[in-house]
Amino acid sequence: MDIEQLLADRARLVDSELPNLLTDIKPPELAAAVAYAIASKGKRIRPALVTLACEAVGGTAKEACFAAASIELIHSSSLVLDDVIDKSEKRRGQFTIHTLWGNDMALLTVQILAALSLKIAARDPRLIHAIADSLFCMGEGEAMELVDFAKDKKSYLELAFRKTGSLFSSAAEVGVLVGGGDKKQIYDLTKFGNHIGLAFQIRDDILDCISREEDLGKPVKKDLFMGRPSIVLLDAINSGISIEMMMKCNNGELMHLVGNSIEFAQKTAREEIELAKNHIEELDDTYAKTKLNELGDYIISRSK
Repeated sequence: MDIEQLLADRARLVDSELPNLLTDIKPPELAAAVAYAIASKGKRIRPALVTLACEAVGGTAKEACFAAASIELIHSSSLVLDDVIDKSEKRRGQFTIHTLWGNDMALLTVQILAALSLKIAARDPRLIHAIADSLFCMGEGEAMELVDFAKDKKSYLELAFRKTGSLFSSAAEVGVLVGGGDKKQIYDLTKFGNHIGLAFQIRDDILDCISREEDLGKPVKKDLFMGRPSIVLLDAINSGISIEMMMKCNNGELMHLVGNSIEFAQKTAREEIELAKNHIEELDDTYAKTKLNELGDYIISRSK
């Protein structure tokens, strides 16, 4: 089974946990916005990580479904908030919630999605701390972007951990907890999640420079036009390429202008994946371990 098929299979498992959550939300307008957020499906990489981490320590994917759903709801809430802050009109080729329902309803949707996540996670109280940690870090990451925190590779990686890596870390951690892993397994798989999360964010930065909007399903060159931190743009600026020069480029021209910085970003992403793989080297050689390694490779080669 290739990794995309596995992601689709795990998405179906996780999605089976979600519809029952929507029955008691009032008023109907809020219920509709929350349902729209949940229905806006990505590849479900984070919930797949939950299930694989659980299996890697002896549990089953089915046991981890509720935890995976909890992580996916946190991810959904973060996307709604991102879109409000970035004023994005499209996400995954669809209109964003604030575009359809307004900013106020979008922010309330964020709150409901986070609350639903915690309600599901409460089936196993051990998970609450990991999920709260990721919520806290993600809030810090959003604020760091707003105050122009990242200036170089080191500060960029610190921001990227909070913005993206922290939820990947929590995804792996809750999977191990449900699967009954020991302290070392919790540590190693949490670190695995951290590093593949950083690689995921770096790949997003690269795609923002090299993709077309119709392929990516959201606006491209957003980091450049909004002045948001990107490892590609930071390296280009630190190499002497001005924002003004980049702003004048179409996508093809931008790829050529910042080609060395794209390669630097790709190299950094590969380094993060190798660090991730090193953390799970001592796990037993199982199907789950193989797929975790494949997931890392997939993250830095994906086209959307």
